[in-house]
Amino acid sequence: MIRAVIIDDERNSRDIITLMLEKYCPQVQPVATAANCRDGIAQIKEHRPQLVFLDLEMPDGTGFDVLTGAYDESFEAIFVTAFEKRFLHTIRFSEVELILKPIDKESLTNAVNIVSQRLSSNASKQRYNILLENFALEEHRDKNIIIPTAEGELPVVAIRNIDYLEGAGDKVIFHLQDNNAITSVRGFRFYAELFNSMKFYQVNNQQMVQLSHIRKVEPDTNHVLLESGARMESTERRIKELMTIWK
Repeated sequence: MIRAVIIDDERNSRDIITLMLEKYCPQVQPVATAANCRDGIAQIKEHRPQLVFLDLEMPDGTGFDVLTGAYDESFEAIFVTAFEKRFLHTIRFSEVELILKPIDKESLTNAVNIVSQRLSSNASKQRYNILLENFALEEHRDKNIIIPTAEGELPVVAIRNIDYLEGAGDKVIFHLQDNNAITSVRGFRFYAELFNSMKFYQVNNQQMVQLSHIRKVEPDTNHVLLESGARMESTERRIKELMTIWK
């Protein structure tokens, strides 16, 4: 049985999570709830749960503040929020689980199954160190990203070291500035949406480049040349758009 603490400033949310766990995730037993960060930290220290459901924003702080105050590598966390955008990169880059309100059965069971597997395999909790480090940084390019591989490894890569991303079937290849490449088990769409609001540009359906790594844009041939020597084909429309935002 997985002991869980639920921390959310809305009583209705705490009740819904409790009821849904009882109905769909019988392997999880809620042992305590809290309505703010301070009480949440106290409940974690008292009950030493294996899993914590964390609201992202509460009256006296954030879920990150709870982790900072209570985390000792003894539990997994699932963030729960109605708003994803503000902390999207901090969480997604760190491969920590996130479910959106209103909570649905599939999102909850998927997240619980993932953390259950991590608990049973005693998986590395390096994700939380990266999460808190990223939270302390304002610029996305200064952050690090964890890339889950088919081998089960979780290499950490500096965002500024990413040259370009390339879709490869249902996976994505990260081409790095140091000429190394790492293949993620996640699909291109996941990363395209994640990097879209950053200083990256999708030059075609399967490739996205870091703008600061572009050496030359060739409007006559609709090609983009990177400092690394990589050359990729685009379209006339995308090239015109790229020229307005590059440099």
